[in-house]
Amino acid sequence: MSWAVEEYVEDAFVDYLTREVTADTMNFYSGWTAEEIKYPCAIIHAGVSRNVGDAPFNGAREIDVQIAVQTEAVASATQTARQRNRTARDSVLTALAQTELHKDLNAMNPKGVVFSRAMIGDITRSTDGEPRVWVSEINVETIAAPEDVT
Repeated sequence: MSWAVEEYVEDAFVDYLTREVTADTMNFYSGWTAEEIKYPCAIIHAGVSRNVGDAPFNGAREIDVQIAVQTEAVASATQTARQRNRTARDSVLTALAQTELHKDLNAMNPKGVVFSRAMIGDITRSTDGEPRVWVSEINVETIAAPEDVT
């Protein structure tokens, strides 16, 4: 068993979104990738975790998963920059907007982790630097625990 639950959570979300998002131009990355980022994309980062409630440490963690959907603020041949951003953002939210997202994640048999909760929380929107990139940060509130890696 590995205690690197956050990294397994990131990998599970990358796999899930790669499978569920039908937009063929979206790219998905884990938060600590060394890959060159290509837009439009979503970067998945599980940066904050804590024990569940007042329970003593048992491996189950409340994990805030930040999914940053990013598009360059440029038009394509068929869409304005705003439409491109809307399309990318909508495709990721549609995949996540499940009443039992944790079951969908578990159905993929993710390596090293099992989920008992996953639901969309806060969403924030901003821009980032040069080139100008629009960013929609979708927080997914999860509870996940390590599972034996075979």
